[in-house]
Amino acid sequence: MKYCLSLLIAILFFNSTTFAQNDLLQSGPMLGYSEKTEVLVWVQTTKPAKVEIKYWDRQKAKTEKIDKIAKTTTAIQTTAEGDHIARFAIGQLDHGTAYDYEVLINGKPIKHSAPYTFKTQLLWEWRSDPPDFTAAIGSCAYVSEDSVDRPGIPYGSDYHIFQMIADKKPDLMLWLGDNTYLREVDWSSWSGILHRWRHTRSLKELQPLLPSVHHYAIWDDHDYGPNDSDRGYMFKFKTLEAFKMYFGNPAYGFSDVPGVFFKFTWSDVDFFMLDDRFYRSPRYEEDTPNKTMIGKAQMQWLKDALTTSMAPFKIIACGSQVLNEYGDNESYNLYKFERKELIDFIRKNEIAGVLFISGDRDFTEMNRKDIDSNFYPLYDYTSSSLTAGLHRSGKDIKNPLRVPGSVFSDQHNFGLLKFSGKRKDRKLTIETYDDKGNLLWNFSIHENDLKPKSKQSDTRH
Repeated sequence: MKYCLSLLIAILFFNSTTFAQNDLLQSGPMLGYSEKTEVLVWVQTTKPAKVEIKYWDRQKAKTEKIDKIAKTTTAIQTTAEGDHIARFAIGQLDHGTAYDYEVLINGKPIKHSAPYTFKTQLLWEWRSDPPDFTAAIGSCAYVSEDSVDRPGIPYGSDYHIFQMIADKKPDLMLWLGDNTYLREVDWSSWSGILHRWRHTRSLKELQPLLPSVHHYAIWDDHDYGPNDSDRGYMFKFKTLEAFKMYFGNPAYGFSDVPGVFFKFTWSDVDFFMLDDRFYRSPRYEEDTPNKTMIGKAQMQWLKDALTTSMAPFKIIACGSQVLNEYGDNESYNLYKFERKELIDFIRKNEIAGVLFISGDRDFTEMNRKDIDSNFYPLYDYTSSSLTAGLHRSGKDIKNPLRVPGSVFSDQHNFGLLKFSGKRKDRKLTIETYDDKGNLLWNFSIHENDLKPKSKQSDTRH
């Protein structure tokens, strides 16, 4: 009897301790980048606490005891100054390996129902065909807060969409801007900026998507600053600092060229993530060769990176639409000289495999731009909106570049980019899903469809 009572007390104590640890978890864990031997794990606590990540090889755990094979990171003490965020760059991992992990706060594991798993990328080069993979994409994630939102119908809704994305089990997710919406009470103070990010990241419905999908992000106007904000926004270095705190990208511009732009590779695909705000000229400035959306330094970086890339697909991600030539919305169409410079460069240098993805519009569509008879058509797949208010009349906007059947403006949605096939025979399938996880539209394109005629037989990659 005494033994049973002691066991019951021990169980109750363990459970109460575990739940107490959960009270210390504000949001996450969330995965950042994944490389072949290193990944990033992000955690936020509710107050100062000691955080550690315990991790182990999932396959080895089938035949060996976890405590024998598990490793634990060096502890990080979260602080109020750092918004109670801990970021772990976990290195010296095996390539192409799935690891299960748990979060320890003040030495105790937190309780969770969603799987906690990260995976390193495979060292496939010179050894095998490139691995197939799926990238989820989306933009415009508004999370309502009644006390500071505009009166009327809440602008954010259908938060269950994040569970629908998680259910598709993508390998990674690309956040294409407006990943939070800074309000009037936020964008002119450091505390306000951090509050907005903390409020959005803490959304209950978002949590299942965070711990087992690797996340990469760029911004657009609403997570950069006020609506339609440009390079003149006074707090842009503060919002850049906050963005770095809340996302685990592998890089953020250069030391002398700040911003959220970077490049990363997944399997055999190169992703070029652009910063369309930090260097952006005011939209109403006269459109001349000096008017810029991404700035001269970033443009040169992009040209150099595209020139050296051997990837069969070169995905250029931008917060604003790139190819749309109709309307006066916040797109590259307001910067025609610079857009022409980029497209002319791609054409002149016969760069194969380029496809644009974008956000911002609060509706989804694909645009196609035919260049000339010797070059392949350029595509821009816009995915919007995740939870922000919908631009329901978007389907009625005149746009001759729109691919028939690709527009969706009446429901929240997200996209999947599925890369598959053997080396030299790769295919990209683009899919649009609604907030219930139903397939709305799909479009497939072979790597050979994105080659100029002069390179149709080019098999260098």
